[in-house]
Amino acid sequence: MSSFYYSEALEVFRKTRAEYVGCAPGDFDSHDLVIVPRPEGPTRKYVAMAMTLGTGTVLSVRDDYIAWCRANAPKDKHYRALFPNALLQPLAEEGTSRGESIGWRAPNLCFIPSQEPVALPIPGGFRAVQMDAAWRAQVWPTGEFHNALGELEPPEEEGFQYGLAIMDGDRIAAVAGAWDDFGGVSEIGVDVARDYRGRGLAPVVVTGLARLIADAGNVPTYYCAPTNIRSHRNAIASGFTPVASSARATPQPES
Repeated sequence: MSSFYYSEALEVFRKTRAEYVGCAPGDFDSHDLVIVPRPEGPTRKYVAMAMTLGTGTVLSVRDDYIAWCRANAPKDKHYRALFPNALLQPLAEEGTSRGESIGWRAPNLCFIPSQEPVALPIPGGFRAVQMDAAWRAQVWPTGEFHNALGELEPPEEEGFQYGLAIMDGDRIAAVAGAWDDFGGVSEIGVDVARDYRGRGLAPVVVTGLARLIADAGNVPTYYCAPTNIRSHRNAIASGFTPVASSARATPQPES
């Protein structure tokens, strides 16, 4: 049953990522670098995005940079398209020469559950509260839970769906927020209040929210930087396994 859930979730993830970047699902299995035009859409604000599921890499590029990327993309190892110094940093420099400010982000890892999500038990003395956008708007100004609740000031932040909070009386001990990750996939962001770290609450709130996401018919995802060892460990402790890596270059606002 667990392998069935994982294979089904991975297929959903593969299809939705292919639709998002504008490639065929099989392009992820090409063993090559496949360069495609970036689809239009309000959530696609990147200049270029490189994504791999391990056996091939897709580079999705805005039309005005696709010829440059085809001429300058790495020719040897397909996954080097995710390395900032191999493509994204030179792309940003090309943008500067064209009068456009482009920033790049280091690659991240994406995880999905390795089996059907099971919520870990809530430790004694704590309680779980499902939260909505109104709850988020009240808590967001504290600035303590931006990874779970978003960095931008509400209501400007788009994509928040719902979340889960672990409460110690009236105090928020841990929060996990679900965000629209395109096509029936929901990304989990998590924060644990500093006074409550080291008590194992991160896997509790992540698995609890993952179960809610699965009950809603969506696939939970979890992202972190490869250098964020604590978050990587939390993903594994929460029953997630890495399936993809991506990196992107995006336009920067004028100062």
